[in-house]
Amino acid sequence: MRTHFGERLQSIHSRVIAMGTHATDMIKQGAEAIIHSDISLAGEVIRKDDFIDQAERDLLFETIRLVMQETPVASDLRFLVSTLGVIGEIEKVADDAVKLARRGQKLGGEFPAELKVLLSTVSEQSRSQFVHALKLYSEYSKELAESIIAQEEVVDTGYSEARHKVYEMMKANPDNPAKYVRIIEVFHALEHISDHAASIATRMQLVYEPAEQQITLQESIAPAEAESQPE
Repeated sequence: MRTHFGERLQSIHSRVIAMGTHATDMIKQGAEAIIHSDISLAGEVIRKDDFIDQAERDLLFETIRLVMQETPVASDLRFLVSTLGVIGEIEKVADDAVKLARRGQKLGGEFPAELKVLLSTVSEQSRSQFVHALKLYSEYSKELAESIIAQEEVVDTGYSEARHKVYEMMKANPDNPAKYVRIIEVFHALEHISDHAASIATRMQLVYEPAEQQITLQESIAPAEAESQPE
């Protein structure tokens, strides 16, 4: 029975990571669609959101069902509780990637060339932060959690820089305000992705740090013999 339980835990973990990897690809492709004025790629990002939505529903159901059907020990329960929060944040990250793609479609080829390097930089910063948040879900580390949260300030700085540059452009060419609003929304979506990565780290801190332990997934799904030993 414990072996079967461990297999279900491993399945949930693998599917959450697959969901997160899918969202990570969406971030990269959403930014690339804007940088390269690729309307087709933007459409692909939007279509990928269906996978994320279905994965979220399935994983929420499976995680809650597992908690109700089994009697998880402390380490397993921490993993399952953290899973519920992480799933929701991944779904929000995918939504922001879709916002990137939709703004790219509306902008067409009008995204300013002088902002493309900054967009690429902020996109990579937020994406890297999110990738590390997924790593934190697999193996908790206090130091990594703190690093992810600190990275939020770096992305915020990039967003502020972009917003300042766009305002200056708007002053010089005030005839198309909708265009500039969409450009700001592009960077705002990336700033939101950074927020979600930091939220994952904060959630993981709340789940793991009160226990004053760093529990890895591998420990959570250890063989039944290990689970039967007193803590």
